[in-house]
Amino acid sequence: MGSKVATCREKTAKIKIKTKGIYPRIFILSGPGGAGKTTLLNRLFHKKFVQDNFLRTVSVTTRAMRKGENEAKDYFFLKQEEFLWLEKKGFFLETQKVLSDFYGTPAPFLKEAKRMNKDLILCIDVKGGEYLKNKFKKNRIISVFITAPNEKELYSRLKKRKEAKPQIEERVKLAKKELQFSKYYDYLIVNKRIKESLGRLEEILKKERGDK
Repeated sequence: MGSKVATCREKTAKIKIKTKGIYPRIFILSGPGGAGKTTLLNRLFHKKFVQDNFLRTVSVTTRAMRKGENEAKDYFFLKQEEFLWLEKKGFFLETQKVLSDFYGTPAPFLKEAKRMNKDLILCIDVKGGEYLKNKFKKNRIISVFITAPNEKELYSRLKKRKEAKPQIEERVKLAKKELQFSKYYDYLIVNKRIKESLGRLEEILKKERGDK
C-alpha cells in the first residue's frame, strides 16, 4: 500500500506489550462538529496532570485535510482504499462512517496506554462511542458529550471552517441527530466558553481517576 499507510502503521504499531494486569480506562469525548472538542483536547494536553496520566489517540480518516491540520498530529489522512485495507486487517479499535468519510481509532493506542500505565482519551463520534461502550465493561468507559450552546452558534463555528454551504447544512442536520445520544453519556459539557469548559473537563478526569 501507499507510504501513508506505512507511516500510520509505523507510528502506531511499534509497541511491546508488558502485561501488568491493569487495563487502561477509555475516556470518550463525543459531540457534533463545531462543538469545540479538538480545541479543548489540544489545550487539555498542555496540562501536566493530563500529560502524565493520559494518552491521546490520533484517529485515521479519509476526509480531506483542513487548513491548519497536520498529518499524524490531528489525523492520519488516508485514501478510502487504504483505510478499508487496514480495517480488513483488524487494525482499528472501532470504525465509523460519518457523512461520506470514514474514521477509525488505531487499536495499538490501547496497547500503548497499557504499557505506559495510562488511561486513553478518544475523540470519536457518537456511533463509535456507542460501539465501544457495548464492547468493553462499563467501568472501563467514561463518556463525555460536548456541544455548542445552540444551533446558531454551532452553525457559526462550522461556517468558519470554510466548507461549502451544503456540507455545513449536512453537519447541522447530523448534529441534531447526535444530540439525541447525549443522554447516554456520563457527562455533558455545554461549551460556551473554552476556559470554563476546559476546567470542567479537567475536573471530570481528576474525579474519575480519584485525584484531587
